[in-house]
Amino acid sequence: MSDEEKIPYFRVNKLLWRWTRYEGADGCTVVREGQLSMDKAPPPLPKQQELKMTSIRLAPELPRPDPLIKFVDDIEKISDAFSRFKSWLNTPRSPKEHQPVPDAGRKQEQIVPPFDIQEIPGAMRKELMPVSAKLMERWFAGELNYGPTDKDVAAEMNQKGMPYPADMYDTTTIKLDWVLKHRRAKDQYDELIKTQIHTSRAREALKEILLPYAGRPCLDATTECGENLSTLLHRHFQFQYVKVGSSLSQKLGELLYADFHNNGVPDDLTGALGSFDIYAAVGYADFRREGTTRVAEISAIYVYIKDSYDFTDKHGEVSQYLGHWSRNGVIVLAYNGAMSYLNKPQLYFSYPVALGNPKVKGNVYYPIHNKDFREWAIKHQRGGDFVIYSDRRLVRIDPPIKVYL
Repeated sequence: MSDEEKIPYFRVNKLLWRWTRYEGADGCTVVREGQLSMDKAPPPLPKQQELKMTSIRLAPELPRPDPLIKFVDDIEKISDAFSRFKSWLNTPRSPKEHQPVPDAGRKQEQIVPPFDIQEIPGAMRKELMPVSAKLMERWFAGELNYGPTDKDVAAEMNQKGMPYPADMYDTTTIKLDWVLKHRRAKDQYDELIKTQIHTSRAREALKEILLPYAGRPCLDATTECGENLSTLLHRHFQFQYVKVGSSLSQKLGELLYADFHNNGVPDDLTGALGSFDIYAAVGYADFRREGTTRVAEISAIYVYIKDSYDFTDKHGEVSQYLGHWSRNGVIVLAYNGAMSYLNKPQLYFSYPVALGNPKVKGNVYYPIHNKDFREWAIKHQRGGDFVIYSDRRLVRIDPPIKVYL
């Protein structure tokens, strides 16, 4: 293949942390015989792993043998071993069996080393995405659970028409402090606290939420929610939010459509949450009267993140392109992401490509889309879409937000 026929691609320069374009002699080549593997067995379910560990811990300890009995047994074992060795010395050597000589002129079959979809978390760690890898491993280890449409995902209803099971809610992996280390998230967090919770839209939402409690002297939202705090706090007391960033597929589209060579580099936050929302919910409120008007004063709010970890595509759209992956990391074809972004399936490029010799494991990069994860889930009847809640931060509001009920 000539240099002109090679395909340009982008790769993250980790030193400068920006996209670098490779083309011409440095471009990649199509590998038509390569195919993404989905054959590796899924990891054990968390309950099975827990049961296995329990069984190991509860295994009965064998009683120690009497010292005299053990001494006699050891002598007997040594005697048996010596007898076998003596018999082997006295046995005549059998003629050497003929070993077939390989045909030196026969060409070895061209084999592309397989890449299994479950190797992606390992590749994510090489791309400095440890949290992303942990979330994807959780998905692979889960029971089959997915929303057939984006509306089902929003409603948290699975393929059985049932609400997501309790174990499909993750409240421990994502920490708000970690998220806010990323500038784009911190900027939106500040926008939420300084501006958005004070808007007329936020006040209208607060009025609707707090009106049923107006006969009380005060409200503690956590007491009202009880044990299922994350879900109920969001369902009953959330009143404002801000959006953060773009999803991985959106970032790739931005890179290719707008030619932002130095922007849109996916980091661990992109891989873990993609585009997500930061929410504000009522924490504490006091109620009083001003003449004949009832007034609520919100003196504290809870701030947290809620996101859906799923691989459901929007109806009628091309399955989201998530990059070309190998065990060595991710690259982005200069054509593929753009076609996905523009939603033109007739121009969609979906072959694996090689950087160098395709017979070397890790050199072949496979196109990954949302539909590949769904295909794996159906094949193995595993893979659990789940809802992510971060931990909550209590933010004091001074002066309090005053809402006339």
